[in-house]
Amino acid sequence: MHRRVHVGDLRPGDHACLLFASEEERTSILRGFVLGGLDAEHKILYLAGADGPPGPQALLEQCRLTGLPGGLDGRLEVLRPAELAPGQGRLDPAALLGRLRDAADRSRSEGYRGLRVTGDLCAVLRDGPDLSRLLRYETLLATEFSSARTLAVCQYDIRRCDPAALDAFASAHLRSVEVDPLVRTAELTVVRTYSPPGLRIEGVVDAGSHRRVRDALRSVASVRGDVRLEMSRVEFLDLAGLRLLMTFARARAARHCTVELTGLPPHLLHVITLIGWDRTPGLRLGAAHAC
Repeated sequence: MHRRVHVGDLRPGDHACLLFASEEERTSILRGFVLGGLDAEHKILYLAGADGPPGPQALLEQCRLTGLPGGLDGRLEVLRPAELAPGQGRLDPAALLGRLRDAADRSRSEGYRGLRVTGDLCAVLRDGPDLSRLLRYETLLATEFSSARTLAVCQYDIRRCDPAALDAFASAHLRSVEVDPLVRTAELTVVRTYSPPGLRIEGVVDAGSHRRVRDALRSVASVRGDVRLEMSRVEFLDLAGLRLLMTFARARAARHCTVELTGLPPHLLHVITLIGWDRTPGLRLGAAHAC
């Protein structure tokens, strides 16, 4: 069973998967991946599909990272399909692994502290996703990237892969990467989610964190359609914090959208119902968290 890791917490030796459902989600994570690599003085290698970025500048633009300071020459490298599978041949996992091994050796000789690799592997396979070849590649990659100088994030577009294949890809990784938290303190973590759109709230919401929660809610205020707040790991939520959620729901109702609260601990569900806030316009109460 893989566990989630924030993109900013990736470290050399990690081999994680990114199962994305929208370009917004992928772009947000890629942005953190690239910034983290630049900050850690890593070389960044992007395996591009036919519709991927043609070069480093296009990758930066895709990640909304224009205007970075100079000195990036050589730090970002994009491998196009023709470079990954010369001619019309099928991409060979062992050959690709050899390319990555050479890139890791070259990054060390160039003075980088590590190498980080990412790419949409289904898009790289020009003749269509091949489950057996991808799983062979993932197995080889997991062994190769267990060293302390390399890390890899393997991207999979869940809109293009069947569920059985996605399960197989996920099981080939120990970790699943997600965006960095909007809020991360000793007692509270709030993370943007994308499928469905919304937030995951974990920990304690009290007077000291109301402003942070309000700011996090504002970050999804412009989302089109309904929003889901996943709350199964909420340990404490005071009345003022609940009031923030009700205010947010009413604002969404004015836009003909709803806010679904899922995973609520039973005692919070009881409080909401007792006060009568379960009838708040724009609010939907999802399944409660089983204790």
